[in-house]
Amino acid sequence: MHHDADLLEELTADHRAVLTHFSEMKGMPLGDPARGELAAVLVDQLVRHTVAEEQHLYPLARERLADGPEVVAEELADHRAVEALLEELRLTDPGSNGFDRLMARVTEEVTRHAGEEEARLFPALRAVATPEELRALGDRARATKARSTGRPRHQLPTARPADHLPPPERSLGERLRAFLTPGGPG
Repeated sequence: MHHDADLLEELTADHRAVLTHFSEMKGMPLGDPARGELAAVLVDQLVRHTVAEEQHLYPLARERLADGPEVVAEELADHRAVEALLEELRLTDPGSNGFDRLMARVTEEVTRHAGEEEARLFPALRAVATPEELRALGDRARATKARSTGRPRHQLPTARPADHLPPPERSLGERLRAFLTPGGPG
């Protein structure tokens, strides 16, 4: 994207890039190692985009639009749903059928979300914000995306938590006492 793009142009360009990647993914055969690499790029781009929207677009919408708080609540709910799918996708083998099902769900959710933003939210914000404000927010959004980790915030555990229960060879009383003793099981 151009370095002088305003916030709405920047976010629209992000939408186009992600939709292009979705199309590329559909053309890749099952088992192609590039699917995993492209999925990682998609997750990174979507998370960076989401962070930029939440820090720069949604505060503007909440403040300037009459129905801003309701609109932002809906948008944030969409983000949480997509983040959960992205984390599940990150943990799924790119050669599996489960990966394809998840990718189809991500594609559907993101395409719907982007379409709604571009059809309703972006024009409403363009009508209430000055070009200068939108350019400044575009600069801030680019900086935010550059700083973002590109990883979903609410990650599912990748390993089972450690079992802190005492070994079963002790009696129930011993195990309970050890478990309830300050400092944990021993």
